[in-house]
Amino acid sequence: MVAPWGEYFSDGSQVSCQMCQEQRKLASKARTEKEEKLSQAYAISAGVSLEGQQLFQTIHKTINDCKWQEKNIVVMEGVVITAPYQVENCKGKEGSALSHVRKIVEKHFRDVESQKILQCSQAQQPQKEAALS
Repeated sequence: MVAPWGEYFSDGSQVSCQMCQEQRKLASKARTEKEEKLSQAYAISAGVSLEGQQLFQTIHKTINDCKWQEKNIVVMEGVVITAPYQVENCKGKEGSALSHVRKIVEKHFRDVESQKILQCSQAQQPQKEAALS
C-alpha cells in the first residue's frame, strides 16, 4: 500500500528504503581498481622488474600517494625509489616520510625472503618423507 504524498504510514506498514550510497561505494571501488590496473600496466610497459612491481604494490597498500614516474616509484611526492628498488635506492629529504618508506621497503624484502625460505622448506619436506620410507 502506498500512502499519498505528505501522509504517514500506519502501524504495521512495511517500508523499504533504497540507499544510493552503495552505488557511490561501488563506483569508487571500480575507479580505484581501474587506477591500480592502469598503474600496473604502465609499470609492465615501462619494463619495470617484477620485484619493483611487487614493492610498489606493497607500498601502495600502506600509502595511497604512490605512483610511477618512468621506472621510479614516487611516494608522497618527496621520496623516490630507483631500480633495483632496495633500501639504499630510497632518496628524498631526510625526515619521517623517507624513514617510513625505508621501513616499508625493509619489511617488504624481509617478508619476501621469509616467504622464499618457507617455500623451500615446504618443497623439501616431501623429499625427506620419501627418503624415510
